[in-house]
Formats: sequence, C-alpha cells, structure tokens
Amino acid sequence: MEDKLNLLKRFFRNRYSRNDYQQLKKMLVAQDHELAELMQKHWVEFNPDASQQYQDLSGVFAAVNRRLDQNKPTPGFNRIAKTWSRVAAILLLPVLVVSCLFYLQFSHYRSQQDVYVEVVSPAGSRTSLNLPDGSTVWLNGDSRIRYPAVFKDRKVEVSGEAFFKVRSNPENPFLVGADRVYVQATGTEFGVLAYPDEQSVSVILKEGRVAVMDSGQTNLQAMEPGYCYNYDRNSGSGKYQEINTVSYAGWIDGKLVFENADMEEVVKRMEHWYGVNIEVTDQNLLQLHFKATFINESVEEALKLLQSTATFNYRFIEREIRADGTAGPAKIVISREKQEKKS
Repeated sequence: MEDKLNLLKRFFRNRYSRNDYQQLKKMLVAQDHELAELMQKHWVEFNPDASQQYQDLSGVFAAVNRRLDQNKPTPGFNRIAKTWSRVAAILLLPVLVVSCLFYLQFSHYRSQQDVYVEVVSPAGSRTSLNLPDGSTVWLNGDSRIRYPAVFKDRKVEVSGEAFFKVRSNPENPFLVGADRVYVQATGTEFGVLAYPDEQSVSVILKEGRVAVMDSGQTNLQAMEPGYCYNYDRNSGSGKYQEINTVSYAGWIDGKLVFENADMEEVVKRMEHWYGVNIEVTDQNLLQLHFKATFINESVEEALKLLQSTATFNYRFIEREIRADGTAGPAKIVISREKQEKKS
C-alpha cells in the first residue's frame, strides 16, 4: 500500500511518469478496493471535519463524463469513463477526476486562509515550536504567538517574550508584529520583548541583521548583532544601544541571567520566569543592581542568593483562592523590613 500511496502523491503533485499514469488507470479499471481504501484514508486525513469525510462527487463525475463526450475521446478512454461511473461510489479520488480533487483541495486551502494558529506559553514555563517555514521560536512564560495556518507570507504576531531562529529566505522576508513595532528579517536570530503591561517593546539581535519598523512600515532602526532597540510605547521614541545578548537570550537554554540588572528588571523577569507576582514596597530598592545566573533554582532559592548580595527582605503572601476554587499565583513582597516568616 505504501507504493500506491507514493504513486498517488506523485500524481497529485504533477510529478508522475507515463508509467505511473498507466498503473493508476489499471487500478481504476480493476476496481482495486485497496486503492479505494487508500483514497478514503487520504480524504479523511485531508478533511478532518467528519461531515466532509464522505464527499458526494456524483455531480463532478457527471461533469467529467460530459466533458469526455464533448472531446470525443478514444474508445479506450470511453471504457475507462464507463468503468469510473460504476466504481464512483467507492473511489473518492479516481484518476479521471484528479482535476476535481485539485479543485476541492484548493477550496480547502482557500478556506484555511483565514484560519490562525495560536500557541500560548503559560507563566512559569518555556515553550518551543517549529513554524511551517522551518523557523524555530521559543516563548517565555506568559507569552503567545499567532500566525496563519497557510504560512505563505511568513508573518507572525507576538505578545510577551519570544526568541526567533529564522530560516533564511531573502526573497520572502520574515515579519514579526509586536504591538506597534515590526521586525523584518531574512535569516537571523533575535529576541522580542513585548509584554502588554510594560511601557517598552525591545528587540535584541544576536546574529544577522534585522530592520525595525513602525506600524506604517517606516524604518526605525537597522540593527547589528549585539544591539538592542527599545521602543517607548508612550512617546513613540526609540533607543539603540549595545548590550550583552547572553543575558537576554540565555533563557532559551533554561538560564535566567542578570548582568548588572536593576531591581525593576529583575522583578519583571522573575515574575514571568517563575509565574509569581512580586511587589516592591520601597521604591529605593529599585535602584539596586544584580549580577547572577539561575538555572534550576526555585524562586525562593533565587531570592536568597540575591539577598546575599544586597540588603532587602522578602515574604510570601498566602495564595488567593478564586471563585472557581483554583489558586492564584504566589505573591511575594520585597521590602527593607526584616520579615523572615511566611504567612
């Protein structure tokens, strides 16, 4: 059956030989029930909607026969057409109506034009996926990506934090939309930070080159490796600066890296990384800076290590129980006061 399946695939892709065509005709004339089973299986796989599993093609068959009569085919083709009329009820994808199959497949293809795929990475988790064009994406906690099922134009939308390894295709650039910022790449590695609750959208380039544009497709910045472009949502202005990309891209390898990061940045990244809510009661603590790398540490172990390098205290607040009985995320309060006990 595998050989017949490959034969069908070559025929439907218009890469068949004359011998392939003759074999298909023979199977049709012989009323090959194995072929019928294979075609039925192919149809079900192509049309997962149960209501479409048994498509009525009788009208199509009649049209094909009329067309054959109008074209005055040879007696041999007349016999094949008559044979098809007898076995149409069991063969869903016969050789003589392959053009009709293409029409149905194209209709199915067109119906997918408005279908989108959305992948969500919950808070406290990391998710990786391969896009239809061969590009790879990693999603940090509390992030999502959305893209069309028919991935012809290579356009995606992201919210949260994502890192891309884009498959090179200079003739068909890859486009990432993140709120009012768009990143165009042909083949490169870069990260995008676009959490809805944060004021800025950041693009971090690790390898290759990308162009950052606004919603009007106006170029804002042509980026080089090792640089970050921060777009302020409020002012619409941007800042381009050199950074250590390791601290921003390490999370795809399971590392939470801080390189001279202030408390505000540490809090935001730990919230998404561990899936917790952190409140800093003393604004002066936001001026503290940290250098650290965490791999398998729990949130409490990470806080203890940070605490050993700076003067602050923390405590856990009892989880809130929602109306549906589920527990909310853990909450941590950071302050200068000594609070060793957990409530």
